[in-house]
Amino acid sequence: MKKIDLHLHTTASDGTLTPKELVAAAKEKSLAAIAITDHDSISGIEEALQTGAKLGVEVIPGIELTTYYKDERVDILGYYIDRENEALLEILEKLQTARKSRAKEMISKLANLGIEVDYQKLQQLAGEEGIGRPHLAQLLVDQGHVATKQEAFDQYLADGGPAYVDKYQLQPEEAIELITTAGGVAVLAHPGVISEVEIVEELVQLSNLSGIEAYYPQHSPEQLSYYLRLATKEDLIITGGSDCHGPTADGKWLLGTLDISVELLSPLKR
Repeated sequence: MKKIDLHLHTTASDGTLTPKELVAAAKEKSLAAIAITDHDSISGIEEALQTGAKLGVEVIPGIELTTYYKDERVDILGYYIDRENEALLEILEKLQTARKSRAKEMISKLANLGIEVDYQKLQQLAGEEGIGRPHLAQLLVDQGHVATKQEAFDQYLADGGPAYVDKYQLQPEEAIELITTAGGVAVLAHPGVISEVEIVEELVQLSNLSGIEAYYPQHSPEQLSYYLRLATKEDLIITGGSDCHGPTADGKWLLGTLDISVELLSPLKR
């Protein structure tokens, strides 16, 4: 069976591999197709497309938009988006600006706690786009303020923590509209991560939501079965992906670990 992976991250957001490296890794794993779905960013797509064309790996231009619904984070995946759509580019610029402002506010809060962190070093660590709490946590480790990234979150950066700052919040309806306006297909990401099944059932009723990510590493067999039934009931496209951000500390890979058939691409393309 030819396999695909429709949920992957690169250095354009919070992944550890460049788009070129990720496509090469997909080639090594004999994946027929992959989707680049960086958080609130499309800057890694062009390099991935060029590399995919050279290596014979189909690359789907995608994105993962961070939204909030009833005070809970809900991610919306977008596939086959027009990367030149003005409305999409405008929101992405707004999100990136908000990320940088948020990072500066968190650094200010850390300074008030006696912890000095340099914003320029944070930018260097994160790159031009996608500054987020994981980057700040890593910098706190690198500078010896904490032993691990988890400790950085536990002591300072977790929701409600002493250095936490609220982020600009996009609503699911806005994200779905943006993706649809950009000619893309909107899909609810990893529903099993959402706290309540009732919230998932509400979200799948949103106008222009076209699919649900049923195949996901953290979904139990029971959850997978439920989401497959829900997709059939609501006439939703079924997708799946590993949500790989690169090799883990012990060298393990999520890339291509799920048995997702290339046949799932047909309804997505239609």
